[in-house]
Amino acid sequence: MLLTLHRLALCLKWARPVAIVCGLAGLVGVMASLFAGDSNYGYMLEPSIVLMLWGMMLFSFIQLFQHIPPPVLPHDDFMTRLGGRIILACYSGLAFLVVVVSCALAWMSLRLIYLD
Repeated sequence: MLLTLHRLALCLKWARPVAIVCGLAGLVGVMASLFAGDSNYGYMLEPSIVLMLWGMMLFSFIQLFQHIPPPVLPHDDFMTRLGGRIILACYSGLAFLVVVVSCALAWMSLRLIYLD
């Protein structure tokens, strides 16, 4: 699973600046809709939140899974293998959390945009 996420992160490496721009554009939209004196920008709040969250999620995914730890090798000593397995287990837990947060973000995006 980690190798698949690693390959996907390497394929999406080009999208890192796009994710930063989307996150910042969403943040600007949120700030404009919250701090505008009149209520002309109120309709931008929900799409801006969704854009900001997806931009941050894409950027963090690319950054986290671009460099994964090396696999555990059988000729290493016991402590090296144990440390490697603990690090791989932490990365696997992180991968699970990324999938859960992505699903929650997709559900929240649909609720914010389509179901008023």
